[in-house]
Amino acid sequence: MKLTCNLEIVNRQLLAGRNITSRGKSQHCVLSIGKQSVKDNELYLLLQTRNNSSGTKYKVKNNIENVFTKFVSDGKSTIRLKEPAIDLTIKCNNPIELKSFLHILKLGLEDKLHTSILSVSNLNPKKINPPPKKKVTIKSKADYPVLKGFPRTTEELYLCGLDRKSFDRQILRLQSLRVLDLSNNSLSSLPKEIGTLPHLKSLHLGQNEFGAVQNSNAWSWLNHINIQNSLQLLDLSENHLKYLPKQIGKLSKLVTLLLNKNELKILPASIGRLSSLTYLNVGHNLLTSIPGSIMNLRLESLNVFCNFQNNPDEFSLSFNGIPTLKEFGARSVVNNRFNYNAATIPFTLVQYLDDAKLCPCGNSCFDVYIHKIVRRNPQPFAKQIVSSMVEYYVPFSCTFCCTKCANEWYKC
Repeated sequence: MKLTCNLEIVNRQLLAGRNITSRGKSQHCVLSIGKQSVKDNELYLLLQTRNNSSGTKYKVKNNIENVFTKFVSDGKSTIRLKEPAIDLTIKCNNPIELKSFLHILKLGLEDKLHTSILSVSNLNPKKINPPPKKKVTIKSKADYPVLKGFPRTTEELYLCGLDRKSFDRQILRLQSLRVLDLSNNSLSSLPKEIGTLPHLKSLHLGQNEFGAVQNSNAWSWLNHINIQNSLQLLDLSENHLKYLPKQIGKLSKLVTLLLNKNELKILPASIGRLSSLTYLNVGHNLLTSIPGSIMNLRLESLNVFCNFQNNPDEFSLSFNGIPTLKEFGARSVVNNRFNYNAATIPFTLVQYLDDAKLCPCGNSCFDVYIHKIVRRNPQPFAKQIVSSMVEYYVPFSCTFCCTKCANEWYKC
């Protein structure tokens, strides 16, 4: 049996007694298990690389100290040999193949595997195919693989400056995709299925035309649980955006959000739910204020440069009353960060929950609240600030869940 994988050899004797943290370089290889000849029933591991096609043999019986399988479901494992004193650190794109290989190895170690099952040819030199292509960059329309498509193993795809007006649905087949760069095209929307990509971490959409479509359905891809739990960077700069969908607040893993050089006049309060957000750039827009919910975040960088040209006066507006049972329930759902979607509750309730207003205290409110525009220095929650305001005093549009919150915060 053979396993095609990336493998790193770690020499334990070399590392012993030394403060060495760096390891060797991972190599694309074929790791086989089999016997030497018909007469020899001894099992061996054969490691073949492109530089060593004849391979290196390692005895199996009484020579394997341990097999580490904690991350085997992620396609990772380590085989620790006694002689030589090395670790074979394996990374395989197909966890099922790795599990099968380790199962055969286990049977061999326990003498439960009859070696006649493994033919002699298992240890013959195998052809080492080049490693699967993971990074694809298309620099011109002439190079675009219209018929051939992209390799299924693609993890990084760069399609910048191709003047594309429509999204290529071939991209939806790339289940290993981590980085997608569609910058500097003429796209105005994405299909909702892009939200189903399980590993997408960086999505670059700068310099497109997403502001040309005002339909909220154009942002339905934000409603999928996969992208909500994986996306870490979203670039929507230079898109003529006039509004930002409230679903943006569902991207729980988002670290970087770039909205600079648009035509935004208001930001959704749901931005305050982005608990992982570290870098926020809303420079060069038409904002008159920013949501008070942002004060719940801990930002490394906040860019609000070239905004607030028409500074609003401070004011207070109250919507008093006793919250309904519906609002009490909705507050509980949002405050406790319960997951919800149209599959578990009526869609009208989904819309109601998505419209939650966030108090600077971290709690939510809906129909009963107090609204104030106040100016504050964002330094307590942002380490680096880029602003054209004098002394960094920025107008915040704050929604308070109760009178107590409004009075306590306003005194600060």
